[in-house]
Amino acid sequence: MIALVGAWAITLTMLQATINGPTDAFRGCLREASDKAGKEKVAGDAFEAYARNACSAQMGSLKGAVVAFRVKNGMAKKAAADDANMTVDDYLATSVDKYQFFASQNAQQSAAAPAPKSAPTVQATPASATQQPKP
Repeated sequence: MIALVGAWAITLTMLQATINGPTDAFRGCLREASDKAGKEKVAGDAFEAYARNACSAQMGSLKGAVVAFRVKNGMAKKAAADDANMTVDDYLATSVDKYQFFASQNAQQSAAAPAPKSAPTVQATPASATQQPKP
């Protein structure tokens, strides 16, 4: 009995590990995409498409891992695919919300920051004009 419980625990741990790798890779890709998009000044509204494009390989890997995990645990393939899509959409929505928040904060800070001061320009006046020496 103890051996059966131990074997089941090991099996569940291994199955969970098959999801952790793709999840970590997708979340890491979203962080990198967010950093890169910030440097490229991508608008908040355009970030979702940017992230989907940048992380498409990791997204596909995570979907496949979630479907395989759910099917192995007895879920129907259609329901598992829907669950995988929701999982990916949740991670993506969280990243998009965070990016849009920071993008709006950065825009407000740059709008509130004073323009850099340049050296004052000196206007010529008759008194400051170069005068010829008197003979």
